[in-house]
Amino acid sequence: MAAPTLSDRCCNTPAVEAVWKNLGEDKVLSTKVNGEDRKVYRTGPKDSKTGIIGVYDIFGFHPSTYQFYDRLATAHGGFQVSVPHWFKNGPPPKECFGDRPALMAWIAEHGSYSTSHFDELILAAIEDLRADGCDSFVIYGQCWGTFIAIQAAAEEKLPILAAGGPHPSMMSEEVISKVRCPIILLPAGDDMDMVPLIEKVNKEKKFSVESLQHRFENMKHGYTG
Repeated sequence: MAAPTLSDRCCNTPAVEAVWKNLGEDKVLSTKVNGEDRKVYRTGPKDSKTGIIGVYDIFGFHPSTYQFYDRLATAHGGFQVSVPHWFKNGPPPKECFGDRPALMAWIAEHGSYSTSHFDELILAAIEDLRADGCDSFVIYGQCWGTFIAIQAAAEEKLPILAAGGPHPSMMSEEVISKVRCPIILLPAGDDMDMVPLIEKVNKEKKFSVESLQHRFENMKHGYTG
């Protein structure tokens, strides 16, 4: 099986330029991750009992990222949203975009779920949300972030009830085969067909709530970023 990779639009298109006044703020997690202080962006109503762990796209934090999670935090009555600073030293350098091998090498070094202590980072963010009154948790990503979210959904130690996100990258049967909760995939019109992946989850996992795909045919990959 070929290694999963990002779409051409991820590799060759810079983040959109936009202006947005942040509604939330950065906070340092109460628990160190691999011996280091780590930050999260927190937004949303403090009385919500549902916590969302956000995973931005490969461009890291930029105005559209903040806008996406601020607006998500106010939807359907509101959620407490925690978006970790996944890349400790910032997103990939600009010269990586347009150079797929260089970008994939950067991700392997700085954005690997298995070697970047992302499981510890997620757990620390969940524990802070729990301390602030949340009692249920989901993880929601964008593009590369959805790839991370789906991997987190396979972790027995993480109390995640659902996972997914828009314009997912790097999806495969292998990636989704170990999930322990329902997933939602929201591809753009130029993303791969993910119906077979969803059908596989529903057939093999038989969760009480079905997983689903909804394709936004008129949108291009990266439509939330």
